[in-house]
Amino acid sequence: MFILTVQWDLRLAWTPLTITAKVYILCLLAATVYSTYSLARIALRLHQLLKKDVTQTDEKNVRFQLIQMTRGIETSRQFHTLLFLLFGVCCANEMLAILRAIKYSAMSLSGARIEVFGPVAAFAFVVFVVLVFLHTFQWTVAARLQSAFAANTNHAVP
Repeated sequence: MFILTVQWDLRLAWTPLTITAKVYILCLLAATVYSTYSLARIALRLHQLLKKDVTQTDEKNVRFQLIQMTRGIETSRQFHTLLFLLFGVCCANEMLAILRAIKYSAMSLSGARIEVFGPVAAFAFVVFVVLVFLHTFQWTVAARLQSAFAANTNHAVP
């Protein structure tokens, strides 16, 4: 497996990144904390809502809460898409910086070798791992919410 065969030195991977990529990683970590907190809150609210006995008078309230949680999931999904698109911008910027470095090193006696792509590959790998985690968590909560919404809709219809 790739993860086990690569020597990971975070300082060596962090240093050559541009300021844009460094800011993106910090923002991604903050966004991950926020998104995980938001999705955990939705999952907890859903769990508490499903534990309750729903009476006829509470059905409107339960449906309203389920709709609000669904909107929260959709907002989370859009936020994750924005993070992915911003990653594309940052990764393209990193690749342009590498191509510029290769161009400048072609004039020197020691030309750039394949190692110049290592930090960008590590950057992409870390970002994709975080995005996969966020997507999986969001998908799990959304699936539970959809099943609860379907059960509530079926319960409401006589």
